[in-house]
Amino acid sequence: MLVAWLLTLLAIGGVGAGTLLGHSRFWTSQFAAAGGGLLFGIALFWIVPEISETAGWVGAAVLALGGFAFVGGVDILLMHTGHSPRSGAIWPLLAATGVHCFLDGWSVRVLGGRAAGLAVAAGLALHKIPEGFALGWVLRRTVAFAGKAFLIGSAVEALTALAAFVEPSANTSAAAALGLWWSAGVLAIIAGSFLFLGFHVVVPERGKRGVVPLFAGCLALMAVAARFLK
Repeated sequence: MLVAWLLTLLAIGGVGAGTLLGHSRFWTSQFAAAGGGLLFGIALFWIVPEISETAGWVGAAVLALGGFAFVGGVDILLMHTGHSPRSGAIWPLLAATGVHCFLDGWSVRVLGGRAAGLAVAAGLALHKIPEGFALGWVLRRTVAFAGKAFLIGSAVEALTALAAFVEPSANTSAAAALGLWWSAGVLAIIAGSFLFLGFHVVVPERGKRGVVPLFAGCLALMAVAARFLK
């Protein structure tokens, strides 16, 4: 739970920085690339193999791709409603960010006790800073007062801590009812969200200096870690 609170505070700090500064996005792209590479690698080399223990390799791949499609579909559905912040698109943006924050908090609680837990925390930390910065940057341009923009962004990011708080009881109840397939399904959604975050970072930002090498380096680091630390 402590890690979830720290991630939430990092994201809220990012919201504050985006609200106040929002001029240069160079370093946020570098943070996002490193975090995206870590999360992408965790999904490929740690979570998918764990799913395969229940569903087999083909089933694990199908479940992870299904998780990716689900998270990507939710993101597209929410993000592309409306045409401008003034016409209401800020609310779909907040909803989409809220979904990702909730998945972040749930993920760090589910995976915290596993061998990849430290890498998950590091990847999410690097992801939460640019996420918060981008949210604050957008809110400052669509909300009249900086203080209000900060409070709205902070409330959305607080869903990370909320998800971590409710996960143990919700997960226990569902696992008792559904057995191992509940765990496999949850891991598939987490793997899909990590794959989506990595893809979402590297594709739009690939032309910026350092983004692809950082992403690839962190991805390779996770491959090596999975080989020697499992």
